[in-house]
Order: sequence, then C-alpha cells, then structure tokens
Amino acid sequence: MCKTCVQKTRSAVRIDGTLSSFFENKTGLKQDDPLSPMLFNLALQEVTQSIKMVPSGIKIGKEQLNVLGYVDNIALIGKNEIEIRKLFVEVENIARKF
Repeated sequence: MCKTCVQKTRSAVRIDGTLSSFFENKTGLKQDDPLSPMLFNLALQEVTQSIKMVPSGIKIGKEQLNVLGYVDNIALIGKNEIEIRKLFVEVENIARKF
C-alpha cells in the first residue's frame, strides 16, 4: 500500500503566487504526507529495539533505559560520553540499512 501511495506522484512549487510546471517526485514523501509519521515510527521502532540491546544507560527500578523516542526525536542515554558514543554508532549502523 505504501508503495502505491508514493509511486508516480507529481508536485509543483508556488513562488510569489506563480505555480511552476509539475515534476515527478523520484524519492521520499511530500511535505505533510499523512504516511510520514507512520513510516518514521516503523523505522524508529527498529532503531529503539536495537539500541535497547546495547548494555548502557541508567537503571530505573528494574528497567535499563538507554533511549527515549518522542515524535521525530530520539534521546540517547548513557552514564558517560563513551556509552553515548557507542549508542550513536549503533544508530548509524541501523540507519545504513535504510
């Protein structure tokens, strides 16, 4: 379904009230596309699940916490700079898959 919604879409740009000619979108989603948050959350879920496997962060009760995600932001949590750098490398490795 996602592929159908983004294939062969066309856009135009309005500058000072003048509309440009239409062009085909080759990659990505249009600004404010309703699919954008859902697709972001799917990707973010994979990122957070992988990061949770990295031994780092702070302990709250019985839970180990090393990542927080909200809307289009993530916060990496570590006891020191070295832990945070390890988490960042993990995020980079996951991002390469996409």
